[in-house]
Amino acid sequence: MNSKGLLNKLSDYFDMGKKKRKKNAKELKNLLQVLKNEEKKLIAKCLTLSSESKQKKINRKVAVIHAKRKKGLNVLKKLINT
Repeated sequence: MNSKGLLNKLSDYFDMGKKKRKKNAKELKNLLQVLKNEEKKLIAKCLTLSSESKQKKINRKVAVIHAKRKKGLNVLKKLINT
């Protein structure tokens, strides 16, 4: 699944009711792990590129993935602590 699909799936989890989110906490955790791996791959790819414009484009993708992942981690922590 590509980054956009993963981000859309993560957004779906944020919009669920509290009971459904608790029920799907394990899936959310797995999705966050996949996003983390995707973020690492993009960072590694960015380091190998020589074109500054491509680096900026990838850095923007990394920033979006990072922000969504952090938001997901906060939701997951709330689920676990509740």
